[in-house]
Amino acid sequence: MRKLIKTNYAGLDRSVGWVSFQPDGSISFGLSDRTYVSPRLCVRGYIWNVYNRITTQYVVPSDPSALLPVQNPHFTFHPDVTFHLKSNSDRKAENEAIFDAIVDVGIVLNQQGEMPWIRATSAPIEDLKQPGAIRGSEIDTQDLVFNVPAIVAAASITVEIDFVRPEAILSEQPSPNSWQYEWQKVGLRIRAGYCAPQIATLSWFHSA
Repeated sequence: MRKLIKTNYAGLDRSVGWVSFQPDGSISFGLSDRTYVSPRLCVRGYIWNVYNRITTQYVVPSDPSALLPVQNPHFTFHPDVTFHLKSNSDRKAENEAIFDAIVDVGIVLNQQGEMPWIRATSAPIEDLKQPGAIRGSEIDTQDLVFNVPAIVAAASITVEIDFVRPEAILSEQPSPNSWQYEWQKVGLRIRAGYCAPQIATLSWFHSA
């Protein structure tokens, strides 16, 4: 199952990102364009659990040179406990990843009900590409469209993705800019919004 996150502005759809729900229970997210991440978040082998928690404050520098450019990044949760961030150039055979960590999502959800995961911001809307032909037409695909008011002169799109308890998933979507899905052992909440235009950034954390 695949969800394509798009924005509609001035009558045109633009591609923002995607979420992929895979048969083995894995969930992946990526932005559609060149993205920047903070070099201090490039960590491998980090263990996050009830005894070892961190809270990360994300500050986006105005100077892109302070960030690490990543082409077509995708962040994946492999149940039950593994996370990694890779780009197209990172080869699985070489065990390459920008970031990887072990997180027991089930324990977190039992303790606090939800677990923040992704915070992403797109490039300015006018720089986003219009959707092209869909690859993998055999995959169940749905558009998640967020409308930006025409009165807004310029903006970037924000995306928040959090894990929630499966039983907390509502039968109807709570708002036009929020979507919820149950996928095997976890629930996932996706929310879209907009902010002042900036470079595309991807950040994440594992603490409330």
